Amino acid sequence: MRLLSAILILLVAIISLSLGIALRTIWAGPDSVVRSVQIDHTAPAVLIPGETLTAFPGRQTITVVDESGSTEAGVVVVYGRASDVIAWMRPARFTEVLVNADSGEMYAVPRAGAESRVPNPIRSDLWLEQYRETDAVSISLTADSDISVAIFADGDRAAPGKVQISWPLDNVSPFAGLLIAFGLIVMAIGFVLLLLAVTDVRNRRGPRRRTSVAPKRRAPSRRQFSPIRSARAKRMARIMVPPALIAVVLAGCTPPADPEETVPDEQTSLPETPVPYPAVTEAQFDRIMERVTNQLTLADQALDDELLEPRVGEPTLGHRESQYDLRRWDNELGQILRVSSEPIRLLVPQQTDQWPRTVMAVVQNGPEIDAATVAVVLRQENPRDNYRLSYATLLAPNVVLPAMPAPELGAPRIARDSKLIEPSPENTVILYADLLREGDSSGGARLFDVLTDDLYQLVGPSGRTLRQESFGSDLVLDTDIVLTDDPVVALATADNGALVFGTLGEVETVRPVEDGATINATPSVRALTGLPSSETGFVARYEMQIVWYVPPIGSEERARVVGYNYLLVDAAELEPETDTPEDA
Repeated sequence: MRLLSAILILLVAIISLSLGIALRTIWAGPDSVVRSVQIDHTAPAVLIPGETLTAFPGRQTITVVDESGSTEAGVVVVYGRASDVIAWMRPARFTEVLVNADSGEMYAVPRAGAESRVPNPIRSDLWLEQYRETDAVSISLTADSDISVAIFADGDRAAPGKVQISWPLDNVSPFAGLLIAFGLIVMAIGFVLLLLAVTDVRNRRGPRRRTSVAPKRRAPSRRQFSPIRSARAKRMARIMVPPALIAVVLAGCTPPADPEETVPDEQTSLPETPVPYPAVTEAQFDRIMERVTNQLTLADQALDDELLEPRVGEPTLGHRESQYDLRRWDNELGQILRVSSEPIRLLVPQQTDQWPRTVMAVVQNGPEIDAATVAVVLRQENPRDNYRLSYATLLAPNVVLPAMPAPELGAPRIARDSKLIEPSPENTVILYADLLREGDSSGGARLFDVLTDDLYQLVGPSGRTLRQESFGSDLVLDTDIVLTDDPVVALATADNGALVFGTLGEVETVRPVEDGATINATPSVRALTGLPSSETGFVARYEMQIVWYVPPIGSEERARVVGYNYLLVDAAELEPETDTPEDA
């Protein structure tokens, strides 16, 4: 009986294991969903929107093959935010890849556009990532509906037309693991029973010896203890335990009953207002900053203005050009502020989905503790333009900047005339200019902290007095602080204040006191004018890039300068004064 039970239990175990293994192998379904489309078109781009990428659950693997045989164009695959990709492609015609909701099949739809070509997409700042190969590209990503993929050749030629997307499938039956686990447990029980059965058979047979007639013994009383009955009871107990264990195992493999369903309490929540995403991600900005600084380094080494154009905009462009003029005259002249791509100490992208876009960052020129830190502002005018360096302002040593929003959230840009801060960004520039002209008597004296303001000490009333004294009594010095046309940039801080970037100009006029006297030009003025001296005098124009921190409304703090550049940008000889005839 015990042997038969062991055999039956082992048979059940083998069947359970076989079923479990079969469900994992030969009876398992496909491991992925694969959809492909062959596009016969001449459009320069192919768009795979987020709806297509998320048509099936799981990580997407996109394979694009160029069957044209051309090695000149290649295959370019990029991905980015859906709205960004569409904005970049929209002026041109393209082909959109979609998935039929009913059949699940992939198909292509041509989209009309005014342009038959697009710019070369390589090295555009808009992409989150880009890939380029000669004949085929295969990428894997986990995209949501806010991400789109675009496919190009080089912008001029038709985009590759063979597209395949696959999604992984969980093809393992949930019962496979239960069957395998049950089979292993039951098999172990079966082997134990088989071992006990074999041992019992051997014990029953005993050692072989001659049989002899034994004398008849009186049958024991029912009340007398029988070792034979006791041994039989123990053997029966050993036989009865395994079925009980099997029952326990079976009960453990049975899925638990569903708990009682509970109805959640009804809660009323206000609809969330979507927040615009930050203009760039951290990884995206790392690439952008590296491209900007590489181009800037090339221009600085060659002192070539034209090399600045792709990556530098105003006001830094004009400032850099004037410093190149000085360096070409004398290598010791000019102030060329070095801008490094790393380490990036602070990143504040604008919170927006529109253009133009602004990104502010603080970079340190080297890993040294005392290395200079530079606040930079980059601006992207439209989707197809790359970011250009607008501001590059040296921060004050040991400056403490206010807390800024996290890079993954971004900061809203504050309008020039915004009333969210006091003074507004535009008035910050205007009132500080008045402070430099008038000093303590100006309307901005109560708004700005000048005790630790090095720029105020240099350009303010006391600074002008010192410069006048340095020229002596033979020369007349006139200065004026003027506004510029450069854009004012303001980004909100975490405390509802703002970092404000702006520029101011200083016009300095120097002329001799006596008629016929000659004044010598400084090396910098001579480099810009080409004149060693003048009888009429010189006018020099300086520009200041300034960064202010404006505290939130209600704060007891005052606005303060946290960084600035002060540069000579132009110089010229004064025109001789002409006497006007008196009216008759």
